[in-house]
Amino acid sequence: NAPMEKDEQTRRLWRLSAIGFTFVSMIIAGGLLGWLLSWMLGQAHNERTFIVTGAIIGIVYGMIDFIRDALKAVNENQQ
Repeated sequence: NAPMEKDEQTRRLWRLSAIGFTFVSMIIAGGLLGWLLSWMLGQAHNERTFIVTGAIIGIVYGMIDFIRDALKAVNENQQ
């Protein structure tokens, strides 16, 4: 029974780590998309604005995804 509990605990830790990695990836992707958009539009003087806006959008979307995944993990754990 102890090895089964350890496997379950390891699986939970990997899932939580994946949720955190996804959140960070969303922020980075948002910043990169903002930079790409400023480059495509030729707005080099507004580059920071595009990057920050993209990062903020990434944070918002990442938080929504994080909360959804966390609630899903809690529901699976309770069953």
